[in-house]
Order: sequence, then C-alpha cells, then structure tokens
Amino acid sequence: MALHARAVRFSLQRICLAPVSFQCSTHTISHLGLEYGLTGSNDVSKRIPNIRYFSSKNEKVIDLSYADIDPVYIPVKKETVDAVDVVDEQDLFEEDQHSIDSEIVIKCRKKNLNHERNQKYNQFKEIPLASKGWKNKKAKDDYFTIHIYNDDYLPQSRKNLYEFKNTGLSQSILHILKQHGITIPSQIQALGIPSILKGKNTLLAAETGCGKTLAYLAPIIQQILAYKENVKFKNQFNSPLALVIVPGRELAEQIGEIANWFTEDLPLNVKVITGGHTKRQILNPVFEENDIIVATLGALSKLTNTGIYSMRYVRHVVLDEADTLMDDSFNELMTRFLSRFQFKGRNENSNLTQLLLVSATMPRSLSDILGDTIDIDSLNKIKTDKLHAILPHVQQKFIKINLSEKPSNLLLHAKKLSKSRTPTIIFCNKSSTCDWATMFLNENGIEAVNLHGDMPYEIRLGKFKKYQDGIVNIMVSTDVGSRGLNTIRTKHIINYDFPSYIADYIHRCGRTGRLNAGTDGKVTNYISTDNDTELVQQIELAARTMKSLPNVNGNITKIRRFHILNELENRAAKKLD
Repeated sequence: MALHARAVRFSLQRICLAPVSFQCSTHTISHLGLEYGLTGSNDVSKRIPNIRYFSSKNEKVIDLSYADIDPVYIPVKKETVDAVDVVDEQDLFEEDQHSIDSEIVIKCRKKNLNHERNQKYNQFKEIPLASKGWKNKKAKDDYFTIHIYNDDYLPQSRKNLYEFKNTGLSQSILHILKQHGITIPSQIQALGIPSILKGKNTLLAAETGCGKTLAYLAPIIQQILAYKENVKFKNQFNSPLALVIVPGRELAEQIGEIANWFTEDLPLNVKVITGGHTKRQILNPVFEENDIIVATLGALSKLTNTGIYSMRYVRHVVLDEADTLMDDSFNELMTRFLSRFQFKGRNENSNLTQLLLVSATMPRSLSDILGDTIDIDSLNKIKTDKLHAILPHVQQKFIKINLSEKPSNLLLHAKKLSKSRTPTIIFCNKSSTCDWATMFLNENGIEAVNLHGDMPYEIRLGKFKKYQDGIVNIMVSTDVGSRGLNTIRTKHIINYDFPSYIADYIHRCGRTGRLNAGTDGKVTNYISTDNDTELVQQIELAARTMKSLPNVNGNITKIRRFHILNELENRAAKKLD
C-alpha cells in the first residue's frame, strides 16, 4: 500500500509541475476510486474526508490529501467539473485563425514570447527575449525560431529591377554572361559595375550569395582587355595585370572557374595559385602569360618574395572576403603585401592601382586596418539594404542544449537529413571537433566528408568538390567552408559549435538561401555555453527590433590593441615634448 501511495504521489506531482493547467473530469476521478463535489455544495455528508475544497473568484483548487503523503494541489479552470471534457470548436477555430493571420516572425516554445510582424515594444521597458534565461541550466531544451518572411519573399537586392545594358559592360561580356544564364543583374552588380569601370577604389558590401564575384570580375576583365588593346601591351611572363586575393583554396578554385568562362572567347589568361605545393612551385617554376591571378594570400606572398611572380604591372587588386583578410589571422601578412602597391587616391583617372574590397560583412573600423595603406575617403562604398541583417528568407532555429547531449542530437538530426538526401553543412569551431564529428557520423552509417585548414593538401584536395557534385550530402567544416563558397545546393546548416563572432554567423548562414537557390534554406543552432547565449541574445534582439546585427568586426582584437597602444604612446610622447 505504501508503494502504491508513493506512485500516486509521484504521478500527481508530475501533473502539477507540468507547464499546462490540468483539468479533472468526472470519469477520470471516478476511475481513480475518488469522488468529487461541486464547490458550491453545502452538503457536508457528500464530501469525502480526504478531499478538501477551496473556491475563489478566479479559480478552484482541489486538494487531494492522503494520510501518508504531503498534499498536492491541482488548479482547475473556472468551468464546472462536469463541463471540462467539452471542447469549444469555435475557440479552436479562432485560435487557428489567429495563428494564420498573426504572421509570427519569432516563434518561441513559450508562446507568450512570440513576436508578430510589425510588433512594437515600449521604449521604456526591457524587451522580452526567449533566450534571456538561457545561462541557467533549467533552460535546457528551450528554443525559438526566426523566420521573417515566407517562401514568396524575394529580397530587394535580388529583384529584377535593373538591366545589364545600363551597367556599361560590353556586348562581348554580356554575351558570355547570357551563355551561362545570367541576363539580369542583382542590386550589387548593377551598382558596383559602373563604379569599377570608372576606375574608382570601391567597397562592395552585400549579403551573402547575391552575385558579388561577377560584380567585380566582369568590369575588371573589360578594363584589362581595353588596356591591352589601347596601350598595345605585350604580356610579360608571370606579370599579371589583376590580382584576386582570397583566404581559402576552395574559394580560389571557385573564382578561377568563373573567370575561365571568359577565356574561351576572349584573349584572356587566368591562373589560380593555392598553397600546399608552394615549395615545388619555387623549385620548379612555370613561366607563362597571366592577365589575372586568383590566389591565396600565403602562396602568392611566398612566390612574389622569391621573384617567381612580378607585381610591376598590376593595375587592379581585389580582396575577396576582405573582412577575413583583415582579421588577426591574415592582417599582418596582408598589410605587408599591399605595401608593394601605390593605390589611387581621390583622382580616379590616375594610372595607379585600383583597390576593390568585397565582403558580406565589413569591419566598422576600416581606418584602423587600412589607414596606412589607402586613403579611406577614396573608397566608393556600395552597400545593399540587407548588409549585416538577419537573412529574412532563411529559417533560423536556436536550441538550448547541454554540451553532453550535442552528439546524440547531431546524430538524430543528421540521420533525418541523410534519409531525405538534404545537402547539409555542419560547422565546428575547431579542426579536431570537425574530424571527430565526421568520424562519428561515418561510424553510425551517415556518409560525410570534412574540410578544415589543418588538413594536408593532398587530403583536402577535392573534398569540397565531392560535396558540390552531390557525391555526398553532408559536409563537416570549420569556418574555412563559410567564406565565399557558392554552396548553391545547400539546404540546411547546422552550427554544432556556435560561432564566436557575429560576422562568422552571417557567413555560415549565407551558405544557404543563395541567389537562384530558392528560399527553403534552414539553419539549426546548438546553444551550449554562456558566450553562445550572449551572441544569441544580440541576434534575437536585432530580429525583434528589425535592426542590423551589432559588432560585425570579427576577430580584429590584435589590430585594435595595436592602434590603442600606438595612440597612447603618441599621447605620452606629446606630453614629454
């Protein structure tokens, strides 16, 4: 009997602790061997000693008491107990209509925190966040989803509002673009191409996947061809006229493929240089004509220092994924390499080198980074309306999860995606985690490839292509796979490790929902640490207030520290003077 009482007690406690109100029907209570009476009844003889009754204007509480266990209180709605089994169909219909008409933009587990389209908040009160209490362990399994627009939405930067004939591109260039199915420019292409053709130093900053590569390649190629014809320029071996510098090998190969569209019909030579076999290239150099070189920064710097390549005739320098090339991992090498060139100032007609910066995020402190290399005021800054914004057409789900439960959740999620053959990229913060996650999935029957910067060249070669060609549908990667790669087939992103910087989050999300790839992309984020929670709160706040994402500077702490120390030294020197 004691065992039975403990079981009843445990069950009742579970019912009471549930987040929804519990309703007791006549049938249920009689089945338990209990009887009940209405609150309004004055007939004491009909009441059972073990059941006490409380009434108030707002609710009734039934106290189920047993001699050997503590009392447990179960709130019951205001309706009479006999009527609680009846469901009002009209209420259900109105609730369904509300869910359809309300256009919920942020859908939370706790429905009172849902955010509807155009919802405003009191400026004198704190904005409620679903992720507010996520630093507490009790928030485990909580979640919310951001989906600003439905499948019919088309971003302003991708609407057919422009025409190539107004950009200034030649018919030969337009013909090649048409052969590859590109007949209407995106916003960044329509605004950026004329600026580059005028010879201006240009900053192209636009959301991921909106056609930035062609926005700079097409005008540069046209200028190179015009220069060679007008000046009767005779190519020198290993002396390019244009450089496209990128942070990763896969991105270099991708841009090289696009540049080679133009080499078939036009007198143009394109060379792709990546790391991994630089020593071999130094010992056994190849000398050939190059109009455009697409290269990773490290490999190009080494080959230039050894005299294999000459920068004497370079007229155009492009930093693709400029935010990455300007962060702590590349900045020192990049600044030293750019010091070889004399860039244009505000006079766009000079014969000096033209600088182009291209990225989906742009540090707000450009003067700190490039102030010694170029006149920042000479940059013609071209930005789209969705720069540094949450991708409105990509559904983004944030799940609070314990560190120990991440592997099992990843496996369950990956199995579903593998079964449906959904192209998926799983992002990790470290190379070791990336390797582990790949082995973990493969050992459990889910075919996956991995990609990160610490892989030997021979092993890394072709990994991304295997995913792009559809040989495998799941790729596990570090942020190497988040920069610039045209992963047009990707439909799902999983941030197994949430990124450390907002800029990295923007780039990772940008691997799905790209130009001409549809609007059915999804992002799933595992949130485990306090740092993760702080970033998520910034993202959620931006979504609720419809503002740009804050602090997109990425990892430039070393640069900022250097400039702060420089400033302090200058101040100290002035005081001594």
